Amino acid sequence: MKYFVQGLLITLIGLFAFSSCQKSDLIGLDINPQDSVNGKYIANYNVNTVTVRDDSVNTFNIGQYPLGSLSDPDLGTTEAGIAMQLSLPSSGFTFGTAAELDSAVLVMRYGNDFYGDSLNTAYKIDVYELAEKFGTNYYSNKEWSVGESKGSKEGIRNFAWRDSIRITQIVKGGPDTLVKVAPQLRIKLDKAKVETKLFGEGNTQYLANNTAFVNHLKGLYLKVSKAADATGGIAFLNMAATDVVARLDVFYRNTNSSGGKDTLTASFNVAGEAASIKHNYEGTAVKAQLDAPLQTFSTVYVQPMGGLKTKVTFPDLKNLKQLGNIAINKAELVVYTGTSTTSILEPSRTLTLYQPDIAGQRQSLPDQALEWGGVYYSNAQKRYIFNLSTYVQRILSGKSEQYPVYIISSDDKFISRQSRNISTIATTASRSILAGKDHPEFKIKLNIYYTLPHQ
Repeated sequence: MKYFVQGLLITLIGLFAFSSCQKSDLIGLDINPQDSVNGKYIANYNVNTVTVRDDSVNTFNIGQYPLGSLSDPDLGTTEAGIAMQLSLPSSGFTFGTAAELDSAVLVMRYGNDFYGDSLNTAYKIDVYELAEKFGTNYYSNKEWSVGESKGSKEGIRNFAWRDSIRITQIVKGGPDTLVKVAPQLRIKLDKAKVETKLFGEGNTQYLANNTAFVNHLKGLYLKVSKAADATGGIAFLNMAATDVVARLDVFYRNTNSSGGKDTLTASFNVAGEAASIKHNYEGTAVKAQLDAPLQTFSTVYVQPMGGLKTKVTFPDLKNLKQLGNIAINKAELVVYTGTSTTSILEPSRTLTLYQPDIAGQRQSLPDQALEWGGVYYSNAQKRYIFNLSTYVQRILSGKSEQYPVYIISSDDKFISRQSRNISTIATTASRSILAGKDHPEFKIKLNIYYTLPHQ
């Protein structure tokens, strides 16, 4: 076999050799082994890039929820809160005779991610009572109506999402016990306000059943604040965890049948949750791109949680048809990371692609079967490489229409890599700054390796 190098609207690049021709629709057309084959390589730099808004995401019961406040010098600010509904410990629950509240603690297990500054920012979490009933199917751009604060936790320097803690466990009829538990966020609520809400006169009426209870206490809302000049960050809470059930623990005493006092715990489990996420791009380079979606830019952005995605188009791709019935051995989209003004916010571990169909619905690319969870970022080479071999082949063979490709965030930690992952996600906060067309250092490019039998 003989292999040569050819440029398409570019300069000659170099010499590449292949050891064999594979007969698979995944890499190209069938080649007669008796033919003499020219192997060629094209590096196409005419790849248009622009940042556009991503879709909002349905955050109802997604399992892992973002909570925090992040000031990104490149992408602006992100605020993430969590709304939740509580349920009774049991139908017809009662606190018993002469019940007195000791304390109330909101308990939630940490998720498996944190993005931002875990050392230099002091966080405050406020817990508000919802002023509207909790339902189903809430999207990330939902703004919740809240009432008064029910408590707060201040001076959080580190969302210790990896660290187990020790707590005092109440044992009925025995001494309290110190136990080690999984990493969790615990927020003590205001005793007087909880007492008024749950232990007030006529409480048997709204403790009779769940319908009455959620009409009385519609739910809770968590919001994080920080100093305006701090970077901040986004933590995650796993509200679906089984080792630490998300709940409001109410510790109280009542009078038993012998006239003595019992110390008890009632757990009001979280029965539904949704995230509220707000991005603000004012004063950033992102805003200029959002206002000019038909232009192309040398630096582009990808951000999860209903934030940003990069639209990629290949205006020269169909020109390859002029070369004849070529077989695509490999086609790779090579995307380098651009310059960030902060070292705290690292690039996303994984990114993925999708293409819209004629109806605008997201579709996987044909080469993604082995990359459902996205492609990993190379720290050494500062880039992502996406396989577009079949995508290019089908366009050149006339089997598929050419639609834009979108680079979006993916999550390899919480979402399974065994299932298709091309929807907007809210289970990670890591973003990426990418080098786009005409970037001064690292231009985005489409590498194409193909073969063409002698005519």
